[in-house]
Amino acid sequence: MPLWGTYTIIALGILLFGIGLAISDKIKRHQKIKKLWENQSNLYRPKGNHIKYHQYFDFLRENESSYIDDVTWNDLDMNRVFSKMNYNFTTVGEEYMYAALRNAPNHTVNESLTDVINTNRTIREKISFILADLGRSTNNNASRFAFKNKSYEKYNPLMIFISLLPFLSLFSFAFGLSIGIFTVIFCIGIVMSLSLSFKSKTELLYSDLFYAVNIIDTANKLLNLKQSHQDITPPKIRSIKFLSYLMLSDDNNEANIALQLINALKMLFMTDYHIYHYALRILRKNQQSYSSYFQIVGQYDLSYSVAMYRQTLPYYALPEIGPLHTEEMYHPLLICPVANDYSHHQSVLLTGSNASGKSTFMKTVALNIILAQGINTTASEVFHYQPGLVLTSMNLEDSLAKGDSYFIAEIKSIKRIIQAIDTYDVTYVFIDEILRGTNTKERIASATAILNHISSYKHTLLFAATHDIELTEILKDNFDFYFFREHLTEDNDVAFDYVIRKGVTTTSNAIELMRIHQYPEHLYHEAKEQLAKLKNLNT
Repeated sequence: MPLWGTYTIIALGILLFGIGLAISDKIKRHQKIKKLWENQSNLYRPKGNHIKYHQYFDFLRENESSYIDDVTWNDLDMNRVFSKMNYNFTTVGEEYMYAALRNAPNHTVNESLTDVINTNRTIREKISFILADLGRSTNNNASRFAFKNKSYEKYNPLMIFISLLPFLSLFSFAFGLSIGIFTVIFCIGIVMSLSLSFKSKTELLYSDLFYAVNIIDTANKLLNLKQSHQDITPPKIRSIKFLSYLMLSDDNNEANIALQLINALKMLFMTDYHIYHYALRILRKNQQSYSSYFQIVGQYDLSYSVAMYRQTLPYYALPEIGPLHTEEMYHPLLICPVANDYSHHQSVLLTGSNASGKSTFMKTVALNIILAQGINTTASEVFHYQPGLVLTSMNLEDSLAKGDSYFIAEIKSIKRIIQAIDTYDVTYVFIDEILRGTNTKERIASATAILNHISSYKHTLLFAATHDIELTEILKDNFDFYFFREHLTEDNDVAFDYVIRKGVTTTSNAIELMRIHQYPEHLYHEAKEQLAKLKNLNT
């Protein structure tokens, strides 16, 4: 057999092996996907603090002002909420879900699609297979092509000639064998070095481009399903299917020898350079269509995740529009949550002992409003509300980098709330332990002024928690009062039931906690004596 024939057989063998490996991986993935729903689990996703989901949202908020800000996001531990409901198959779905939980306008689930996913196993699996084939690309920023962005390096036509050098160098053998070998090696060296330089400079963007091309292909596959939720299909983007075959990526297939071989041949002729600029030109020209395709994939993936997340909850409700009213509302991050009913009439001041449930209740209300707006789901049996902006000032920490004390940080946090309520139609404000960073007299005086000001806005629903019982007397005309209580157990410990009650607390547990945690006995008795003296002074 001629030598070239042997090489051809080897090359075909490697190619067939690579194809077989890819088919085997796909079959295994599909088998795993079929078990996800009943197991309430997700397909493998990489973990780590380095993984971010905010790229798409960052582009959105450049032109939007109504969204959950960073302070509120951190106060409510929304990263944990996001992680718990992240059953997405794709990076697009994760970024779309992140934007939905930040309450970005026009980003939520499609209920008709969610219902189909929940009830129709055949369609659910088809959607899952399509989304899983796109998969994740960690920290990918393919969303950039859905927005007008900065210009990229222009295409250089001279690269066409350079790409052909390995082929043209073959003609040098006409001048002699040694000259031909030297010329071929020299030309291949030039092209390979330029290819490596190009790849190193554009590796991240090329990865984004490859993923963007596959997003369009994935969206078209989803739209071809009979259960498409889109009334209008975006204009087709030509050559995309062809590009998806040319833009081979080996990020997740490092063991696939066939892919490695094909990518080596692409480098030999600088194929990626030309594909890169051609793909960029197509996406820039079809930016609006690509944006629609991105959102189609995002909404399908989000709808699947929400349908799955609802299965994991003890119970849930679809929110309805009306005055704020909840029944059996709970916090979905708690292992054994206590449910509460609540109907809003006017601004609320919460009192109660340490760890009695004040902060948790406010976080429960705030979180459920965000979930209602973002994924049309609440952890409750009944939930009525008016869509609006949620603002919190709860878990503040000293900003050492800015030189802010706790009090300064809180002043700045509350100032942003005061500015926001002048701007938005409906706002929900939650303030925990207002102005705790200053002395009692100034705290009560300042808190009175701030709380009265915020509650004076008819479109603002205010919830505040405090240990300053004096505020209940000062604010009695404009606020409703609720409290949480505790009791001493037979084991001489403090127990809480976490049930909200109408009225003002009459108990405190700070000094009793000193005894329970076995402080020196004389400290406990001295604290009790000092408390009695202070009460007499107040009287």
